[in-house]
Amino acid sequence: MSVRRDRGFAISPISPQNGQGNAQTGRLGRNTLLHKRYIILRVIGQGGMGAVYQARDTKRGEICAVKEMSLSSVPPSEQGKALENFLAEATILSRLSHPNLPAFTDFFSEGERHFLVMEYIDGKTLEELLEENGGPFSERRVLGWARQLCDVLEYLHSQQPPVIFRDLKPGNIMLRRDGRIKLIDFGIARLVRRSSSQDTQLLGTPGFAPPEQYGSAQTDQRSDIYSLAVTLFQLLTGALPEKGFGLPDARTLNPAVSSTVARALEKAASLDPNDRYPSVAVFRRALFRVGTLPFENGQEATTPEELAELCARFPEEGADYLFNGEIESWLEEIGESDLARKVRRLRTTTGDPELGVERLVQLIMGPDAHLRTKSQRSVSATASAASEAERGRPPARPRKAPLMIVRPATINFGQVYPGLSAPMLLTITGNQGSVVQGTIQPVEPWIIVDQTRFDGMSTLVRVRVDSSQLAGSQRYSGTIVITPLGETTGKPAEVRVEVEVMNYTVTGPVTASGTRTASGQVSGSVGAGAGQRLLPPSQRSGPMTPALPAYINPQDEAYKAKYGQPGGWDLLRASPAERRRLYWLQVFAAALLTPSLFYELFSQLPFFSHAPLPPDPSFLPALLAMLPLAPLGALLLNADHRWQLSALVNRFCTGLATTLAALGLLEPAWHSVFQDGAPALHALTLLALAALAGTLGSSQFISSRLLAGATWAMKRFRLPTLALLMVTGVSLGLSLALGTSLSLLTPLAVAAGAAVALALIFRIDRLIGHP
Repeated sequence: MSVRRDRGFAISPISPQNGQGNAQTGRLGRNTLLHKRYIILRVIGQGGMGAVYQARDTKRGEICAVKEMSLSSVPPSEQGKALENFLAEATILSRLSHPNLPAFTDFFSEGERHFLVMEYIDGKTLEELLEENGGPFSERRVLGWARQLCDVLEYLHSQQPPVIFRDLKPGNIMLRRDGRIKLIDFGIARLVRRSSSQDTQLLGTPGFAPPEQYGSAQTDQRSDIYSLAVTLFQLLTGALPEKGFGLPDARTLNPAVSSTVARALEKAASLDPNDRYPSVAVFRRALFRVGTLPFENGQEATTPEELAELCARFPEEGADYLFNGEIESWLEEIGESDLARKVRRLRTTTGDPELGVERLVQLIMGPDAHLRTKSQRSVSATASAASEAERGRPPARPRKAPLMIVRPATINFGQVYPGLSAPMLLTITGNQGSVVQGTIQPVEPWIIVDQTRFDGMSTLVRVRVDSSQLAGSQRYSGTIVITPLGETTGKPAEVRVEVEVMNYTVTGPVTASGTRTASGQVSGSVGAGAGQRLLPPSQRSGPMTPALPAYINPQDEAYKAKYGQPGGWDLLRASPAERRRLYWLQVFAAALLTPSLFYELFSQLPFFSHAPLPPDPSFLPALLAMLPLAPLGALLLNADHRWQLSALVNRFCTGLATTLAALGLLEPAWHSVFQDGAPALHALTLLALAALAGTLGSSQFISSRLLAGATWAMKRFRLPTLALLMVTGVSLGLSLALGTSLSLLTPLAVAAGAAVALALIFRIDRLIGHP
C-alpha cells in the first residue's frame, strides 16, 4: 500500500482489501485519503451503521463533513432499505439550498462503503446544549430558534413534491457559533406522494414522532409540525410527556411560558392531524401572534375574509376590536395597508358600533353581506336607512335573494395510489358577501367531504377521494352536487371530481413479515464518482407483496411448489410511468385494430376482386369508417363502467373531430407530395394517423379542453362559431375525397364532414344548456 505526503500529513488511501474486508463504520484512521480528495481528520460521531468524520477537501482547501454508511453490520434482509435511505438522503440534499440546511457537495462509493460529503458545522446540537444548561431555555431564546426552524420547514414543504423531514428533534438541530440553526440528518426524510393511506415504515424518534408516523395514517407536512411542537416544548420545559402522544399545558411545567405559546404548542401537537395547523406558516403566526386576530371562542382570523365571517357571527366582539383600533393594526401587520386606511376612515365616520361592524363586513365581502342574527340585521337596516335619510338619499332597495358561487368547477386530484388522498379545497361563497345556505352531496361513494351543509358568507369544504376500493391504472370521474336551500337562489351546482388511480410499485427487500416497503424508487447512484448502479435488480420496483403470517416462509421450496412465487408473477416489473406508457400503447392498439378489422371484413365483400386501396373510389367507405371506429376503439379501453354516459359522449364527439381533422389535412398533403403513388403505404398511413388522432381526441385531458374552448367561443360568438365549424367540417369532408377518384361516393365524404361538425355543435349546445 503506497503512502504519500501532503503538506506534512501521511496520506493512507483505502486499499480494496481494507474497503472490502473491514467495512465497519468509524474505523477510518486519521489522514486516510478518500476518493483521492478528502483527508480524514477525526471522527465526529458514530453509530451502528454510520459515522461522521471531519475531513479536509484538498481541491477546495476547506473543512468538510463526510458521512459514512457501511452494510457490513446490517442484516442481509435490511441492506436494501438501508442503502435506499442513504441514497434518498443524497438525492434530497443534492437539490436543496437554504441557509438552515448543510450544503451538499459530493457523493461517492468505495467498496462496501458509501459516503456523503457536506458542509462542516462547527457547533453543538440543541440536545447537547439542553443537557449543559441543566434546565429549560427562556421563551425568547427558544422562539428565536423556532423562527429559523419554521423558515427551513416552510422551504422543505414548498418543494415539489414536498420534503417531509420526519425526525425533527433537538438531537438533529445544530446551533453554530454565530447563532444560525442547521437541520441535519435527512436519513428518513421522504417526498410526499399521494399514495397509501398509511406509512409503510415505523420510523422516527419515540416522543417526537406523531401517531400517524407509526402506521396509523400517511405522514405529511402536519407530521413535521407535530415534531416541531414537541421539540419546542422540550426546550421550554426540559421535559417530555412520559407516555402517549400530544402535549399538556407547558405552563404547568414552566409558568414563564406565555399562554399564546402554550396554546399554539398544544394545538400543533393534536393527535388528529386535521386538528393541527394546516401549514408551518399558520403555526408560525399562532406561535408569534403575527398575522392572527384571535376571538374569545378560540377561533382566529388569518385573512380579511375570515375576519368578516367572525365579525358577522360575533358582532359585539368585532365592534370592540374595530373601535379600539386592533383591526387596523392587524391589517397593517398582514400587509393590507389600503384596507387598513379604509377601516380607519370607517371607524372615524361611524358612531354606532353595530352599524360600524356591519359596514366593516360589507367593506370586505361586498354590499350584500350582513350580520348573522335577525335582530342585528333589523337594527342595522333601520340605522342604515336613518343614516341615508339624514344625507338626503332614498333608502336602499331591499336586498335580492343571495346567489351561490361555487369554485372550482373541477377538482382534479391527478395521479394517486390506492388509499385516502390529501384534501383539496372547494369554496362556496355568496355573491358580494351574502349569506348562502344549502347541502353538499357527493354522488359517488369514493368522494368524501368534511361537511354536508353550508351556511355562511364563505365556506371551505375539504374534499378527499378514497381510492382503496377502486381498480388501479384507471381514470375516474365523479360529481359533487351543491344544492341551495332557504333564501339562496340558483340551480344546483355540480362540481366534477377527477382522479387517476395508480398501481402500487415499491422498492426494497422483503422484510421478515413478507411485506415490501412502499417508499419511492431510487435506482442508480448519485453524485460525483458514483457511476455504477447500487441497487440489484431483485430490489428494484415490483408489485406489492401481501403480508404473510410469521410462521410462513415464502422462500421455502415447499411453499413455492404449492403456491408459486411469493406475491404472484410480475413479468413486467415496471414502474408506474412505464405502466402508464404501456397502457396508452394498448389504447392506441385498440384504436388501430378496430378500423383495421372493419377494413378486413369490408375487403372480403364478394364484389371486390382485390383489397380496395386509394385512389380507387371503393376505398372511400373504408376511409369514412375510420372516423367513428378509431375513437370508439380507444374508448373501449380508455373508459369503464364508472364513467358517466355524458362524459363518454363528449369524448367520442371530440375524437370524431380530431380524427376528421387529421385525415382531412393528410389527404391534400399526401396528394401534393406523392400524387397517386404508394397506395398501400397511403392506406396504412391513414389508418395509423386515424388511430393516433382518435386516441388523443378521446382522452379526457384533450377532450375537456377542446370542449371548454368551443363552449367559450359559442357563448360569445355564436353565429361566427357555427359558420366556422360547418365550413370546416364540409371542407375537411371534401378533402377526404381528394385521395380517391371523383365518383358518386364523393358527396358521402362531404356529408360525413358536415355530420361530424353537426354532432360537435349539438354537443356544445347541450353543454351550454346543461352546464
